Amino acid sequence: MKQLDLPFKIGMQYENWQFELDTLDDRLGGYHNYKYVGKQLNSFLNFTTHKTELIFNGDILTAIIITIKHSDIYQLNSIIQILALDASKEIIIDENSRKFKIWRVIYYTTFKANRKEIIVIYGKSRFVQKHLPLLL
Repeated sequence: MKQLDLPFKIGMQYENWQFELDTLDDRLGGYHNYKYVGKQLNSFLNFTTHKTELIFNGDILTAIIITIKHSDIYQLNSIIQILALDASKEIIIDENSRKFKIWRVIYYTTFKANRKEIIVIYGKSRFVQKHLPLLL
């Protein structure tokens, strides 16, 4: 199994996007958060993203938080179906939230009905498992 073919791959270097990132307040000590402001990489599995946050440990990409606004449960189900195809493990957390393990990466998906947005978080397994509540 390998990572999904996404523009932001876990383990990539900061220098790949350094001129397309705006600094955000850090959520966790020892990690640096940036908002992707470039124009080319604004989709996730064919859905337009409205915010992409990259979390680095030093210069290494550790996790990504993607927000897809103006969404509905049907779009979430489409994302779930795509992730489930490559997942070695799937955990149903509740009606609108799931975790998937693909390669060495954990993907977390959730639908915020009150805001009509989908949040996708993916990153190194240990990082996501340990820090998921702080990332939401």
